[in-house]
Amino acid sequence: MNGNHSGTESNGREEKRVPLKKSILFRCILFIAVLCAFLSVVNYFSYRNALYQRYRDYITDLLRYAAANIDVDDMKECLAKGEKSQKYLETQVLFDQIKDTHNIDFIYVIDPLNTNPEDNIMNIIAGMSTYEKNYIPENEVTLGGLTGTDYTPETAAKYYNAKDLGDEITFFEEWADRWGSDYTGILSLYDSDGNYFAELCVDVSVTEIRNVIRNHLVACVLIIVVVGILFMVLFLTWTRHAITDPIQLIETKVVELADRSHGQTDPNALVIDMPDIRTKNELKSLSGAIVRLSHDMRNYLVNALSARDDAAVAHKKAMEMTRQAERDSLTGIRNRHAYDEEVKRIEWRMKSEDFRDFGIGVVDLNFLKRINDTFGHEKGNQAIVKICAIVCRVFSHSPVFRIGGDEFVIVLANDDFGVIDEKIAEFERVLESGKNDKSLEPWEQVSAAIGWSAFDPDQDHHVEDVFKRADHNMYENKKKMKAVRED
Repeated sequence: MNGNHSGTESNGREEKRVPLKKSILFRCILFIAVLCAFLSVVNYFSYRNALYQRYRDYITDLLRYAAANIDVDDMKECLAKGEKSQKYLETQVLFDQIKDTHNIDFIYVIDPLNTNPEDNIMNIIAGMSTYEKNYIPENEVTLGGLTGTDYTPETAAKYYNAKDLGDEITFFEEWADRWGSDYTGILSLYDSDGNYFAELCVDVSVTEIRNVIRNHLVACVLIIVVVGILFMVLFLTWTRHAITDPIQLIETKVVELADRSHGQTDPNALVIDMPDIRTKNELKSLSGAIVRLSHDMRNYLVNALSARDDAAVAHKKAMEMTRQAERDSLTGIRNRHAYDEEVKRIEWRMKSEDFRDFGIGVVDLNFLKRINDTFGHEKGNQAIVKICAIVCRVFSHSPVFRIGGDEFVIVLANDDFGVIDEKIAEFERVLESGKNDKSLEPWEQVSAAIGWSAFDPDQDHHVEDVFKRADHNMYENKKKMKAVRED
């Protein structure tokens, strides 16, 4: 009775324990995650500040240079009279040259009047590029002209608050739907008597900074993760050989001995055959104390470990087979099965997240049968791979699937969805360019029909509704191209 009760308590404790390997693995992963997050945040802000400092230095140099070449008294008189002097025109030429030769969006002089919704800024002078002068001369500002509603009250307040700050340069960043993100530097201008006159401003686009910072951050995170994983693998390998594997081995043998010792009459059954423990620590002494108990269990343990390794290999192969099942063997992109799974995912988002911003594009390779009949199926396969590469390159922000022999589906999303007309035009230009490229073989001068449709919540209930409309549009284009299927 007492023995059984003790065994029950022992089993209860075993059910609650956490395996040492799992505990070590969890803490390693947690350490790497925290380290990655910390280093990424530090790197992000330091790299971002360094980039913005370069822009501030660049803008400062331009502002100082331009301010040194402006006759403020003359410009003030021009504004008062409403007439442009020779010096004003020379300043205009200077501003135009700066805009042509420097990587900036705008250079201009303004006078912030107030923060009202309208007419809150007065234009004095602004640089124009050669392109603007030739093609959009209406961009020229009027001396003393008001800006109407061009500046929101919030933006006007930023300029207004930067007035009359002496030699201090003020910077601010603002997003504009038309131009992207601009970084603006403002320097107050004073006449010869020291009276505030206006603001000299330079705008530089910093939209690309976000991409640079993101790419830099991704590279740093990848490096940190790779180094962290390498450290974790080395550390886990060491702990496995020096600690966890020996403990597991000793525990297994002792528990087995305890389980079979009750009522045992065969002395040989009480012997433990323990492999040599070469840890050179306390586990070595422990294993030496019990190594004489058995030699017969060695093969059992080897077989058990071998079976575990075999199971891991089988599991890995099964996972690889699952991954390959969703890949098209010819093109390497995802196949019809993967597309069906993507459709299920989209429809789940449609129901649970009210997901609407997507479309379906259908691309069908023209004249595949003619290529196969004329040049052979190998060249036909090359044509399929060629059109696949073009589709993936043009629609680089959307998943592409091969759902048939010569048919591809594009799930239009992300950045591609907002500029789909431009993407369609780019796709057709690429095909037209290849068609006119005499250096290409006939099967490389691929032709394809494309059709697309956006999700319409008023008439579409399933992704298939969008697909059918896109497929219909593709077929109509194919008929216009006189490339209806021959087979």
